[in-house]
Amino acid sequence: MKKALFLLIVMLSVVEAFAQKHGQEKIDSLFTVLKTAKEDSSKVNTVIALAYEFSITNPDTGLYFANKALALATKLKDELEIVDAHLVIGRVLIYAGKYKEALKNFKDVLPLCEELLNTATKANKSKILQRKAHAFNSIGGINQIQGNYTEASKNLFIALRIFQEIGNKKGSAYAYNNLGLIDYRLGNYPEALKNFLAALKIQEEIGDKSNVAGSYDNIGAVYMDQNNFSEALKNYLTALKIYEELDDKRGKAENLTNIGSVYDFQGNYAEALKIFFAAIKLEEEFGDKGGKATNLNNIGTVYYNQGNYTEALRSHLAALKISEEIGDKQQVAYTCTNIGNNYLKMHKNNEALLYLNKGLSLAKEIGSPSDIKNCYKSLADLDSVQGNFKQSLENYKMFINYRDSLVNKESTKKMVQIQMQYEFDKKESLGKVEQEKKDAIALEELQKQKLIRNGFVGGFAVLLIFVVIIFIIMRQREKIRVIKKERNRISRELHDDIGAELTRITVISQHLQKKTNEDDEMYEKLGKISEAGKKVLGSIGEIIWTMNPQKNNLESIFAYIRRYVSEYFEMSGIEVNIEFPDKIPTNSVSDEYRRNIFLVIKEAIYNITKHSKATRVRLTMKFRKRLAEVEISDNGTGFSIEEKQNWGNGLTNMNQRIKDIGGFFQITSDKNQGTLIKLTFPVR
Repeated sequence: MKKALFLLIVMLSVVEAFAQKHGQEKIDSLFTVLKTAKEDSSKVNTVIALAYEFSITNPDTGLYFANKALALATKLKDELEIVDAHLVIGRVLIYAGKYKEALKNFKDVLPLCEELLNTATKANKSKILQRKAHAFNSIGGINQIQGNYTEASKNLFIALRIFQEIGNKKGSAYAYNNLGLIDYRLGNYPEALKNFLAALKIQEEIGDKSNVAGSYDNIGAVYMDQNNFSEALKNYLTALKIYEELDDKRGKAENLTNIGSVYDFQGNYAEALKIFFAAIKLEEEFGDKGGKATNLNNIGTVYYNQGNYTEALRSHLAALKISEEIGDKQQVAYTCTNIGNNYLKMHKNNEALLYLNKGLSLAKEIGSPSDIKNCYKSLADLDSVQGNFKQSLENYKMFINYRDSLVNKESTKKMVQIQMQYEFDKKESLGKVEQEKKDAIALEELQKQKLIRNGFVGGFAVLLIFVVIIFIIMRQREKIRVIKKERNRISRELHDDIGAELTRITVISQHLQKKTNEDDEMYEKLGKISEAGKKVLGSIGEIIWTMNPQKNNLESIFAYIRRYVSEYFEMSGIEVNIEFPDKIPTNSVSDEYRRNIFLVIKEAIYNITKHSKATRVRLTMKFRKRLAEVEISDNGTGFSIEEKQNWGNGLTNMNQRIKDIGGFFQITSDKNQGTLIKLTFPVR
């Protein structure tokens, strides 16, 4: 008994746009659009959508609109629309059972796609590749029906690769299903099941209910060939439920064919016939010739099993006529074998031999081991009836070889199970089962102890590492604490001892200077001592500030800089304008960071007072994201950047200091144009 397989030959969404329209735009609305449509690509798409809608239910009307779309696209010289028209024509022809004509349309698409790809933009490339993949997928499906499995596999793998490349999951699922059909026909059931399950997984992910049902049908057929009727029926009924939800008559017809096959194998002939006739009625509604041929074959087989060979032969001959008409070689091979079996039962041996040899020849041509197996079995029966026992034995050997090749993996599995059961029974009889249980318990206990021991060792190691890390951190903190303490001590000594003494010297020199005549040489020297004292006191103040760990933050840096700059220019008689933000981040910074910033600004204001002859200075600071920007500008004489001699190594040192803290140093100046220094550095 030949079971119908759900043939997903072509993409049900020939073009993605059509898939979106389907189910959303009714045929009457498309006709409304068509009445007012101008002759442009929009009208072509509308006509293609109509062809798509009619392709299953009324292939003749679908073909009319598909050809109309092609004519209009050709007139407009729109190559992409020409491709789409060929694709929908091929789709309609497949549902009409005209496989050769369909194949020509899909093959015509390939060179058109290649031409478009040569000049395609990146945005259009994916659309063209999608159409190319549809064409290869459909060509592979038709190759499959015609029994050319090698060519079918080649084209389907190309389609699958393209679909995966462009991320078209629905297309990938179709390609997987078609590859599964080839493996099924060749008797490679594990690989067929693998491909059907791959398709099902994708379809469930994207919510493609119609094709989820189709995959369940295909999986059921694999189990059917393994005589696992309960699992087959389970998958078929799952598919039927989905078809009924979707009101999908075509899917339901093919599904009924599969369910009828289960009843036939189980000997429930009355129920099987009822279901097969119901399937044919649906198939005649939408012109599914291939499905009708399958069910005529199935009906003939039921009659054959009932011993009604005349009715069986009538059904099989009707199935053969349709199969030859649509060019389905696999169905022809299978039907010829059925007809040969009928003639054999009717004692018409010559006719039986003619059809059995024809079926065997076609089955070998297309490489269908299941059909080859059935032919050899029937030929062995025929030779036996004719008394040609030697030839009967040869044919029966061939039948056994093909049968074993089809169920070899299943047989191996059963043998392994039998062997395992035998070993278990033997051990049980010798009383070894109890010992194995004890061994298993002992092993489990040993593993538990090993796990506890490893856990203890691992935990101790982690604890030890943790203690070492804590110890290192503690030592580092102690070192930092000692360094801070020493810095504080030095700062205090500088301030209390050296600072106090320098202040005393400065005050004494100033006091003596007041008592000395201005013309006296001593007056000038005392003045120099006073100035030097003030200068050293200022330097000591800077050192104390630099060494104070409590000042290691941005807020303290710029507060100190503001005060320092104000006092510096006040003594110099230069007007200064300082613009700092009200809120300065309190981020902690390193000693080097704050020292470098301060020294660069100090160097800049020193150079202004020494070289620029400026009367006004502006110091600004602002923050953006994680950067600080400081600008120092003056209205002085300026200088040529190329002639740095006025500043000596100052610019180089300033640039290097800012680089050391990850910042950028810029200076803009020209003669009589003033100078602008810009510092940009990270706020850490």
